[in-house]
Amino acid sequence: MKSLPWDNNDLGITFSITAGRITIFKTTVKALGFPPYYRFLLDAENMQFAIECCGYMSNGSHSLPGYNTKEHYDIKSRDLVRFIYQTCGWDTTSSYRVKGKIIPERMMVVFDLTSAIGI
Repeated sequence: MKSLPWDNNDLGITFSITAGRITIFKTTVKALGFPPYYRFLLDAENMQFAIECCGYMSNGSHSLPGYNTKEHYDIKSRDLVRFIYQTCGWDTTSSYRVKGKIIPERMMVVFDLTSAIGI
């Protein structure tokens, strides 16, 4: 686990196994253009996680909640969070934050799980 500085303008995501929650920063959703539908993608072999814009009929699609005054979106997905923790070998007593990188041509934000920051 690397210790990296964090800027509130960074695209980001946080995983919490105790809450079974994925917290998507509003900066991440804004970079995607506040899509009505998105899906999660996981490449366990390369330790990459992504949020991709998609249509409502796409496999694994979720709808983005409407107006949100918070600076984040909380998504409950206990099984997915557990799988990510197991895949990454993360300590279950910590939450993890990961910076993202926008891939505009794919309308996705990719997170390198090997660069997770324990919080």
